[in-house]
Parts: sequence; structure tokens; C-alpha cells
Amino acid sequence: MTPKLNKARFSPPLRHRNRLAAILRMACELTGLNEAPGILQFVLLGQDDIIQMNQTFLGHEGATDVITFDLRPTDRQPEEDEVCGEIYVCPEVAVTAAAKFGTTPSRELVLYLVHGMLHLSGYDDIEPEDIPHMRAAEARVLAALEKRHSLEGFI
Repeated sequence: MTPKLNKARFSPPLRHRNRLAAILRMACELTGLNEAPGILQFVLLGQDDIIQMNQTFLGHEGATDVITFDLRPTDRQPEEDEVCGEIYVCPEVAVTAAAKFGTTPSRELVLYLVHGMLHLSGYDDIEPEDIPHMRAAEARVLAALEKRHSLEGFI
């Protein structure tokens, strides 16, 4: 599977798209998404657009970091499943969160993309008891990515 980064206009601008695509390919392997055929699309949005999506599709007010849509049919057997999903992230939220959490905007952005991929891999963080499993998976994937790639310089 080849991850696709849609070119959208937002601030801050995305740099080093090819390097980010390489990181996303590796993240697909680490999350198990490369084991099935299909399409995985990443869309970077401005804050106004993510606010609108958050309200329209989730019924939540305000900006959010990532919204994941699993578009696979629910009437298929697990062995027939293919990856079909969209992951929407907001670089502006990454900038704000980085300042709040003492990290960098680029690392936050990669975290959001990995978080969306983990949702498509079966992880969830809605119920309190599921949150530690999601956080551990995020940490595992980010640590493996950092062994081979710098997670800096994208925004």
C-alpha cells in the first residue's frame, strides 16, 4: 500500500513530503496495515475545516487533532478485509499541542497520523480502559519510527 498525502492549503505549510511518506509507509508496516490491500488516504486540513468536520461527523465542538474514517464494508469476513480509510489531521492543532505538551509540531503531526492508523488497526481510546493500550501502541510505533527516521522538520 502506498500512502497518499493530499495537497491542501493550510498553515503552517507541510515540508519534506517524500520523507513523511517514507515514515508513513514504515508506520503502515508497524501497525499491520500493509498486510492487506486497499487505500489509505491522509488529508491535512486547516483549523476551520477540522472544526467543521468535528461538528458535522462527530457532533463535537471545536478543533481536534485527528479524525479517522474506517470505510471498509462491515458485512465482510475478516479474511476478506482490506484497508480502506481516511485520516484527517490538522497541523495548526499540532503547533498548539506541541507548545502545551513540550514536544515539537512535527512530532505531534506524526503522532496524529499514527493514532489514526492505530484506529484502523483495531485500537480505540473512547473507553477509559482502552486508553493505556492505545498510548502504549503509539509509543511503540513512534519509538520504532525514530530508530530509522527523524520525526522533525515537517511543519
